[in-house]
Amino acid sequence: MDLLEGYFKFLKTHHLNLDGGSPTLLAVSGGLDSVVMAHLFKKAGYPFAIAHCNFQLRGPESEEDELFVQQVALDYEAPFFVKRFETRTYAEKHGLSIQMAARDLRYEWFAELANEGGFSFVATAHHLNDSVETALLNFVRGTGLAGLTGISWRKEIQITGSKNDPGFSGWVVSLLRPLLFASRDEILEYARAEDLTWREDSSNALDDYARNQVRHHMIPRMEQLNPNFLITAARNMEKIREAHDNLDFLLCGLPTINGSEISIDKQTIARLPSAKQALRQLLQPYGFDAEQARQVAENLGHVGLELHSDAGYLLLIDRVNILLHPSTKQPNPEEPPPSPAITVQEDDLMVRLPDGSRIFLMPTTHPQIPVVSATYHPAALEESALVDAEKLQFPLHLRHWLPGDTFQPIGMGGKSQKLQDFFTNQKLTRFEKEEVWLLLNGDGSVIWLLGKRLDERFKIHSETKKALKINWIK
Repeated sequence: MDLLEGYFKFLKTHHLNLDGGSPTLLAVSGGLDSVVMAHLFKKAGYPFAIAHCNFQLRGPESEEDELFVQQVALDYEAPFFVKRFETRTYAEKHGLSIQMAARDLRYEWFAELANEGGFSFVATAHHLNDSVETALLNFVRGTGLAGLTGISWRKEIQITGSKNDPGFSGWVVSLLRPLLFASRDEILEYARAEDLTWREDSSNALDDYARNQVRHHMIPRMEQLNPNFLITAARNMEKIREAHDNLDFLLCGLPTINGSEISIDKQTIARLPSAKQALRQLLQPYGFDAEQARQVAENLGHVGLELHSDAGYLLLIDRVNILLHPSTKQPNPEEPPPSPAITVQEDDLMVRLPDGSRIFLMPTTHPQIPVVSATYHPAALEESALVDAEKLQFPLHLRHWLPGDTFQPIGMGGKSQKLQDFFTNQKLTRFEKEEVWLLLNGDGSVIWLLGKRLDERFKIHSETKKALKINWIK
């Protein structure tokens, strides 16, 4: 296969136009693959710049690599960026392997360059062999369907970054792998035909890393069984990718999102041939691992089961749904306790709540008595309430509900009810319960469950002379 022709075909297949607009940032180490990638971009006439990471791990070799890549950039008249990293120090400080430390450092830098320099993509020179090696490594270590698809030709990565700016939320980098269609042998053949020079990384010849063991021993054995193993593996990975995409499409309608809460219908999950596999795929974006997905699948009937993910989500198995919610649990016991109740003074016209909502208080005289029935009251479900001001004892307080709280729901003839029972009758999830605000009188009695129900004791009547209208704006 002609590599340049295959390169153009790859870009066309994936609808990539690299000819106009912003340039592409090429990650060039100086090795065979990245040198060929840079040559293809130059030969195709696409705008690009070159970025080189000097991890300072191989002494003089690292310095020579940097000088070599700088010369490549000069020869190609391409903008050149280089950065030196204290990789070993970073790895020790963060408890990472050298490989993972180098990965974190280079992608954070690439993302910074791409976002601040206006580059459309960051291109790396991963090829077919790399993709097959990745799939085999994932298979050996254990993985889901996605892990068996190898390396993706394009990927969006969120980088948190380390800028000392309180408003900085990180970068998003679009990674492009334009050589995934080609094997290493095809890349080598092209380099020799074009009389290219490159640097050899001496560490690639060692078996110190798991990937090198797969490269030097496992794949050659596979090729003894099947001389076209790489082609066969590429086709198999594509089939697995298609199956994964189909499953993802079929499952995408399951989660229902309501504000910050995500719910997954338990009955639908239970009917699937493999609930565990479906849950693994559904829960993975929220930081839950395969073992947690198994626990959920095997305990769908265990109402109240809670799991926490590394991404900060709380999962709760409710009566009907599996609920996901950003966790409010404080993992550090030394952190300050939740804020105390919010005080509302008699002359307050507006009070802001921690969730960003506000209440407005408007005194009124000669109020019109609303129609009351056993099943409905205008203040029951609306976000406003009209209360008898003469029964209020200031200061009032706002807080979330606590176990043991009771009130007298309007429309129940003055009968008391536990808030827990009221919430159950209203079919509120646990997360919805935790978000309910209570407006309390000075003596501690409940005046109003904001947006839910007014207390019977504070409704206006024919003899009411002064009333307080309270609007809750979310």
